[in-house]
Amino acid sequence: MADSSQPISIHNLPRQILLFMVRGAILLPKAKLPLPIFDSSHVSMISDCLTGNRLLGLVQPSASLRMGVDLDDLSVFQIGCLAKVIDVTEPEEGKLVAELEGVARFRLLDQTTGADGYPLATVDYASFASDLIDEIDFTMDRPRLYKALKPYFDRLDISPNWDEINKTSNHRLLTALSMACPLPPSEKQALLEVESIQEQSHVMTALIEMAAFDRQPDHVIYH
Repeated sequence: MADSSQPISIHNLPRQILLFMVRGAILLPKAKLPLPIFDSSHVSMISDCLTGNRLLGLVQPSASLRMGVDLDDLSVFQIGCLAKVIDVTEPEEGKLVAELEGVARFRLLDQTTGADGYPLATVDYASFASDLIDEIDFTMDRPRLYKALKPYFDRLDISPNWDEINKTSNHRLLTALSMACPLPPSEKQALLEVESIQEQSHVMTALIEMAAFDRQPDHVIYH
């Protein structure tokens, strides 16, 4: 990233980034994600990232995981999120957790292997310039969402703090649900890929309704 004194724009975000692949997790702009690090190559990648600009791209593999398949050999979805490594902790011996903060989503243009052996991507941020804007106020149909959330949480045996949920802004609530709800990887990817937060709220509500009421998805589109 460019000099920290400059305002961040899509023009001074890096076009080439390290690529970290993780199945079943997405990161949205301005959100934080604690990411357990198990693989030795990923430990090395995070370590090198900390000595550089602290930036990497988080993406999901687009194929189902099978035993014995290396994540780095899998194809990935075209949309991911640029992340800044905020901190790395060792909550217990031999276990590392990297705290990531979302910066902006990107479209993957090309993927290769860098000189250090890590996956390297060329990316473009043009479709997601709005990710760099401060929290956006938008209208969300909370009554409809809540009607599905209650049975959905019951199914998961979760007792949420509804007072806190009611106080949370639409933007923060949508981000938290998108990242935390145990939805299938393809559905999480659909939430990541919609360009506007308004559209994201519609997709989130529909997915929660399907999960809560055993409905089948009409059609989940991802690129």
